[in-house]
Amino acid sequence: MKDLSQLNTSEDILKYYSDTVFLNQENQQQHNPYDQELRETQAIEDGDMDLLQKSLEEIYSGQLGRLARDELRNIRNIAIVNAVLSSRAAIRGGLLPEISFTLCDAYIQKIEEINSTDALQKLMRECKFHYCQLVSDTKAERSMQKKKIPHSRITLCKNYIFSHLHQKLKVQDIAEELNTTPSYLADLFRLYEGQSISSFILHEKIKLVKNMLIYSPYTYSQIAAYLGFSSQSHLGAQFKKVTGFTLRQYRERFRNLSSDITIKKN
Repeated sequence: MKDLSQLNTSEDILKYYSDTVFLNQENQQQHNPYDQELRETQAIEDGDMDLLQKSLEEIYSGQLGRLARDELRNIRNIAIVNAVLSSRAAIRGGLLPEISFTLCDAYIQKIEEINSTDALQKLMRECKFHYCQLVSDTKAERSMQKKKIPHSRITLCKNYIFSHLHQKLKVQDIAEELNTTPSYLADLFRLYEGQSISSFILHEKIKLVKNMLIYSPYTYSQIAAYLGFSSQSHLGAQFKKVTGFTLRQYRERFRNLSSDITIKKN
C-alpha cells in the first residue's frame, strides 16, 4: 500500500481509496455504522444523557476509521473529530457557538498533550458527556423562561438582546428597533420581568462572562471588549457586584473545579 505521505494528487488519493475499499472488502472490514454516530450526536443535541449512555454502550460490527499509521496519532485524530462533532451538535442544541468553539479548542489542545490511548479514549467519552450536560442545562434554563407568558413585545425585546449581547446595548436603541418609546418599553419590561432592561442585559452578559472565564483562554480585557464593556475594570466591577467574585477569583476557583469533574452515569 502506498505511503500516505506520497499522496500529492487527487489521482493518488483516488487510487488509495480504491485500494483501501478493496482490502476492506477482502478482509470483511467496515466502519462503524453511521446511524450509531447519528444517535450519539442527536443525544448531545437533545441534551439527553440517558440516550448518550445507551448509544455508547451499543454493540455493533465495524471499527473506527484509520486516520494515521501511528496508533497514538490515529486515536488523537479520532478524538479531535469527536470533539468537533460534539461541539457542532451542542450548538444545534442551543449552546452558544463561542462557548462551544472555545471548549472544543480546549479539548483539542488537551488531546494533543495526552500520550496514552486509554487516556484519550476516556477523554473522548468525557467530552461527549460534557457537551451533553451543557446542552441539557441550557435547555432547562430556557424551559423555565418559557413557562412565563410574556407580552409579545417583551419576547421581541429579549430576542434583540440575545442577538446583540456582544454589543453595547441601550434601551433607546432597543426601543427604536421595536418601534416604541424607551419609557413604555422600560415600564412594560419591569412589569413582566420584575427587573429593568439594563439589569437583565447585565445578568445575561455576566452569564457569558462566567462561561468564558471557565472554558476559554481569553484574557479579562479580551472578554470585556468582546462583550461590549467599556474596560476590564468596568467588567470587573460589574462582575463582582453580581457574583461576589473578582474575575481572577472566579476563573481560578471554577476552572480548577471544572477540570477535576468526571461525569459519571449509572
